[in-house]
Amino acid sequence: MGLGDTLCLCRAGRRIRVFPLGVAAVEVGSHPDCDIVIHAPEVPGRALLFQPHGGTVYVYDLAKHPALGERAVVPIGERVAVGAGYSVARLKAKAVPYESGGTELLRGRGAGARRLSLVGGHGLGARAFHLGEKPVSVGGATDNVIALSDRAVSQYHCRIEPSSRGVSIRDLDSTNGTWVDGVRIRRHELRPGAVVRIGRTVLRVVNRGNAGKAPSEVVIESSAMLSVMAEVDRFASLPWPVLIRGETGVGKEHVARALHERGRRQHGPFVPLNGGGLPRALIESELFGHERGAFTGAVQAHRGAFEQAHGGTLFLDEVAELPPDLQTRLLRVLETWQVRRVGSEGARSVDVRLVCATHRDLRAMVHEGRFRSDLYYRIHRLVLEVPPLRVRPDDITRLAQHFLRQMQPEIGERRIEPQALERLHGYLWPGNVRELRNVLELAAVDSDGALIDLEAVDRSLRRVSEPSVLRPSADSLREALEQYGGNMSAAARALGIPRSTLRDRLRGAPELEG
Repeated sequence: MGLGDTLCLCRAGRRIRVFPLGVAAVEVGSHPDCDIVIHAPEVPGRALLFQPHGGTVYVYDLAKHPALGERAVVPIGERVAVGAGYSVARLKAKAVPYESGGTELLRGRGAGARRLSLVGGHGLGARAFHLGEKPVSVGGATDNVIALSDRAVSQYHCRIEPSSRGVSIRDLDSTNGTWVDGVRIRRHELRPGAVVRIGRTVLRVVNRGNAGKAPSEVVIESSAMLSVMAEVDRFASLPWPVLIRGETGVGKEHVARALHERGRRQHGPFVPLNGGGLPRALIESELFGHERGAFTGAVQAHRGAFEQAHGGTLFLDEVAELPPDLQTRLLRVLETWQVRRVGSEGARSVDVRLVCATHRDLRAMVHEGRFRSDLYYRIHRLVLEVPPLRVRPDDITRLAQHFLRQMQPEIGERRIEPQALERLHGYLWPGNVRELRNVLELAAVDSDGALIDLEAVDRSLRRVSEPSVLRPSADSLREALEQYGGNMSAAARALGIPRSTLRDRLRGAPELEG
């Protein structure tokens, strides 16, 4: 007996066989790889695709639209024609007898709760494809949802089929095959960190998280940051040290937390320590610990960050700020994985994954003799580059919504008007994500009601920002005017300055007018 909706294969109105309809998509046709195979030459190789979603069952006509096209709802009891007198009916949700030889459907294990994307390329040149609730066709034909300009890719190469419990990829009898993590597959469940090769195109599966609702969640939308998170998924299960590089305020600690939470040590502690945020006398104790009476004020023993992070991850921010003698001690720990507390005669073994971060050029510091070369090569094994906010403006809207949602318990609901949001997109953000959060906090408090308008954002930017950022150069004025066809209002909004300021600057530089 099977429970839930079922699909019934019929011929000339007579029921032949009943198949369970689970949470995954079901393909019907004469091709031997289909879930329901009809052995009739008149039936298309891939005829229909049934997709259950949220209590509704949809059907796609693959014979007419291999790239999926429009979907139709299949009510209970309705039959969908396949060809040669065959049809498929959706039966009522109840216990129904069926033969044990039916095709077992691929089911995920919780992946459907994630927001997955496919990312091709690296860094700022990356391209992202977001996966939603609908199946996605992939191939060389231009009508595919993901159309690839790759001569080694078949016209309709493969299909990605999300469900409420997982995301799978199905090869569509392609010439060169679909490969996941180096293995040629027919149908396979996709997980974050997987590498999919289609022809010569390599796509990485990235978990976009839960829309930034968790405090430690990395809020991302841009292809550049999705490329970073693809690397995070790839590095998360490895034991080696990771170096995260990026400007101040880009969110390096959030990336480090993502490494921890997506890796094998996720149930262990995550211990952050800022190497440049403590006095020299304290950083040694905070990093390695001390015994009672080791120095004046040491009234009791203290476990250092390495001991606290045992079994988990130690995030050492601003590693470049460590003084030379502590660099030597850190190198010793990485060589032996033993720490000696200040004032102790014995060493303690630790099991820690080290993640370091810096906004400085460590290679240049090594050449200048300000950072140990042997320590540099120890921590420079796996490297993540977090791009500044100014080169990934696609993240600004989601970040703004995330920060306003975080503030809601303290200041109530806040929304940002379109013009104010446009203003945020036109700003350079030298302080990156941290500066964006500060501006939004000021604007939210400064607003009389629930709506944050353009004036509130401008006031906040003037209070938070550096004067050099708020005063655009003559070149940036010229570029903005050209970009907006001489429209001063549009150019002023893009530059983040009042229209009157732009007008005054133009009067002071007549060569920009006209």
